[in-house]
Amino acid sequence: MTEQLEQYQAHFQEGGRVRIGVPLKGGGAFSEWGIVASLDDDLLQLYLSRDSLPEQARLELGRTLDLALDGKQGPLACRGVLVADHAAEHRLVLRLVEDVVPYEPREYFRQDVYLPLIYRRTLSQVAEEVRLRWEHSRREIELAAQDPDPDEPEEVADAREEIRARLEKRKTAPPLAANLSGGGVRLNIAERFAEGELVELSIYLPQHSRMIEMIGEVVQVTALPDRVRFSTALRYRFIDEADRDRLIGYISTEQLHQMSQHGPRVLLPPPEGPSVWRRRLQVAFVLALLAGFLGCQARAILVAKQRGEKWEVQRVFDEGFMEFLRRQR
Repeated sequence: MTEQLEQYQAHFQEGGRVRIGVPLKGGGAFSEWGIVASLDDDLLQLYLSRDSLPEQARLELGRTLDLALDGKQGPLACRGVLVADHAAEHRLVLRLVEDVVPYEPREYFRQDVYLPLIYRRTLSQVAEEVRLRWEHSRREIELAAQDPDPDEPEEVADAREEIRARLEKRKTAPPLAANLSGGGVRLNIAERFAEGELVELSIYLPQHSRMIEMIGEVVQVTALPDRVRFSTALRYRFIDEADRDRLIGYISTEQLHQMSQHGPRVLLPPPEGPSVWRRRLQVAFVLALLAGFLGCQARAILVAKQRGEKWEVQRVFDEGFMEFLRRQR
């Protein structure tokens, strides 16, 4: 326990930044930044970076939250149990419950989806320029989601309406089949991208009524048998962690929905044998055939006797009896 407390003391220093995964009602988590206010052994107090959390945010006492922070050797991760919620005062109190460990990318479930999805070649392939453009797009989405301020300048209101119209147009884009996960996406498309190329991606999630903007990096391109399309795999190069959690929540919901469509497996009973009446009919038919055959044989014997002919059985018996008498002599 002493070593663990020393870890906390070394990494959660006053004024340091910590990313908090705030659970959402519809699944996934919202990424919020906090500032370390104090640390008393394993009791961590954080000041939230924003005045209010989304309406879908669900902070419940006793809930374990994921924490992430920057370390000298790379990103670190830890977990804490929420013991006091003072969101109105923009602060949370958590009891740290795990070691501080290097952050490892999560393994993501994959799901075949059919969603409005747009992919575009970036104007530049310089990563920093692409990142700045992506961040600008995210700020535009945040502006579009805000309610108009009565005192805001007219140009701001016009810009908001223009952004909203553009986002609505993207929402109505033709759906595209994709294999989606929280770490990347695979598409079968006619355009051929080069491995390592950066691509702008826009995905509309109906569950959240939200357009997600991210930058993907092409990691694999394979020509399909039709020689027209290419199976293109991209990993997310720039994505907001809250949007990643929304993707994961949507995928999980789709998987649960598909599982609910398949009822419990029903084992069919073995096929029944012939019914009792059917067996009786079969026996009666065989007996009728046998009776007919015996009748024909009896009639043939009578006819043979009338003609003075011996019945074959009688003839064989007579010949056998005469042979027996000869041997007795």
